[in-house]
Amino acid sequence: MSTQQRLSADQQAWPPCRQACPVHADVRNYVNKIGQGKYDEALAVIRRRLPYAAVCGRICHHPCEANCRRRDVDGAVAIREVKRFVAEHPDNAAAPAQPGAGDRERVAIIGSGPGGLSAALELARRGYRPTVFEREQRAGGIPAVAIPDYRLPKQALQRDVDWILAHGIELQSGVQVGTDITIEELHQKGYAAVIIAVGLSTSRLLPLPGVDNPGVYGAMDFLRAVAADRRLDIGQEVLVIGGGNVACDTARTALRLGCRRVKMLCLESEEEMPALPEEITESRDEGIELITRRGPLEVETADGKITGLRHRLVSRVFNEQGQFAPEYDDNNQETTSCDTVIFAIGQALEPDFIKGSGLELDQRGRLTCDPMTRQTPVEWIFAAGEAISPPGSVVEACAHGQRTAEAVDQYLQGNEITPAAELPPAIGRLEPATAETITPLPRVPMVFREAEQRRQDFVPFIDTLTEQQAVAEARRCLECGNGALVTADQCVKCLNCVRLCPYQAPHINAFAEITRERCVACGICHGACPTQAIRMGSGTPEELAANVGGMVEQLSGKEPKVVAYICARTAAAISACPGTATTGGLSNCAEIYLTSPGVLDDRQLLRTLETGADGVLVVLGPEADDYHRGVGHRLRQQVERLRADLDTLGLDRERLQLQEMAATEGQDLMQLLQSGINKIKR
Repeated sequence: MSTQQRLSADQQAWPPCRQACPVHADVRNYVNKIGQGKYDEALAVIRRRLPYAAVCGRICHHPCEANCRRRDVDGAVAIREVKRFVAEHPDNAAAPAQPGAGDRERVAIIGSGPGGLSAALELARRGYRPTVFEREQRAGGIPAVAIPDYRLPKQALQRDVDWILAHGIELQSGVQVGTDITIEELHQKGYAAVIIAVGLSTSRLLPLPGVDNPGVYGAMDFLRAVAADRRLDIGQEVLVIGGGNVACDTARTALRLGCRRVKMLCLESEEEMPALPEEITESRDEGIELITRRGPLEVETADGKITGLRHRLVSRVFNEQGQFAPEYDDNNQETTSCDTVIFAIGQALEPDFIKGSGLELDQRGRLTCDPMTRQTPVEWIFAAGEAISPPGSVVEACAHGQRTAEAVDQYLQGNEITPAAELPPAIGRLEPATAETITPLPRVPMVFREAEQRRQDFVPFIDTLTEQQAVAEARRCLECGNGALVTADQCVKCLNCVRLCPYQAPHINAFAEITRERCVACGICHGACPTQAIRMGSGTPEELAANVGGMVEQLSGKEPKVVAYICARTAAAISACPGTATTGGLSNCAEIYLTSPGVLDDRQLLRTLETGADGVLVVLGPEADDYHRGVGHRLRQQVERLRADLDTLGLDRERLQLQEMAATEGQDLMQLLQSGINKIKR
């Protein structure tokens, strides 16, 4: 394998957060841009793969966090919360869209939920002319009509929908496909392909005695009615049947309508419930009672009104193979009193849209289609999302829509529809010895409204992170996979990297090699390599050099022109969140925030002076607060040596300054920068 091939192979490994994301958003990249204050760039990175940035910033089930390598140190980075911050940041409110060329075939998409709009966006980006048909009066699908406002405010959803539609996508709302127009008629009108992306919009009920009582609702009908402000008489005691996220939404919504007592009854134990743990905890905190391991038998009534639900013990939910196979104990029966029963045990398709199409539903009530090509038995009709898959999350629906759009593109170009590309391997978990050497930075705590207060209204109950919190949280990212890379034929096996790395990542074989799982991008090995055989995956001297010239040019006419390299992770830097470079608090200072100052070396500091800067500031926190152990100590020595070299070269050593923040004293970053600038000016 050549040197270039070896570097490429190293770069192909993904952080586990990215691989776990259903749309494979570049999590590391956008989190680090947030840490640098580049909020517009961060949002652009998110939306390359995830058009529903604001929605997923609030309701995503965040598998990225479940796979974050920082969990082994002090807790996963709050990826969802920093995404929410940047997606709703005022400066990003009118983020520009980039309409597609729109000179290729017309494609019809049935359904404007996350799957349908993601498919439409992907097709528009590829130059097609998509039209979305939606039976409701507004776009958004299930999130628009069934997710309560306390979880997803309508303005957050609308922000994403408006951005997607701005890409040249036509929306025809209030159109019921199958009734107002058939799929075959769409094809006759010139749509070269049709994507069915309808969600599971009706609730399943159980065939129990009493289930036909008017006081029995399906969860979707109930949530739709509440979202539409239709008044419902549900009494004071509500019993929700189900243990998933929809059941939690239903129960918490009933509580907010003023019910005195709301209970949830499900087959599973609390540990087996399919709802997210946070949903269960929040429901319990609000006063909802969980009745677990019970199966419904009969809706009991008297004089036409519901009096309760009779249920029995569930002795087993899953069999030895982990398959759903509940068993019951009929000798253990009880009745729970209630005024209303709401079933939240699953959803189903409404089949009206397939009238006249020749399509059929399978025994599960879903469209038949090839899971690889997403084609139905009618070759020009494709399907996405819950029309062909079990209920899922918004981000999973986005992934489905994108994959189906890709298949449609291949079909319309006359190509064979190929399987999705194999993903790069993920970086392994942190080794315990490495995790122990990483400086702890506790996760920023979320701020919740008190349960007693939030149960009384539909106001969102988790605060959006402040700018300080979002930047601080983003800077906890370990930059997995963004670390050191070795060019083999430049390595002289001097052992500097092995000797200096605090994480024991480098080792010597035929040349220096970096154990990817141990490297956390501190940059010490790069700065200490005498032959420049080691480079960093991010924040390289080449990248810094390419940026700094333009930054200095923007300071033209200012005296003195100063470039400040600032350790982004220090507490004092966090207390003064950066904007984009050169837009901090000082007009004559270009601020560059470094995830690790280890990427700085003598060459970069000298290059900065060569670009026309009058002076260079290196800003560090106290050595005891070094995020990467040893980085600050090495850089202090390096700066002192370079100051002496400047004297030898006949240049004023005062043009290079090292400023140290005393975070414990509440020192202000702008004051610290001004102090360094004054020294350079003198």
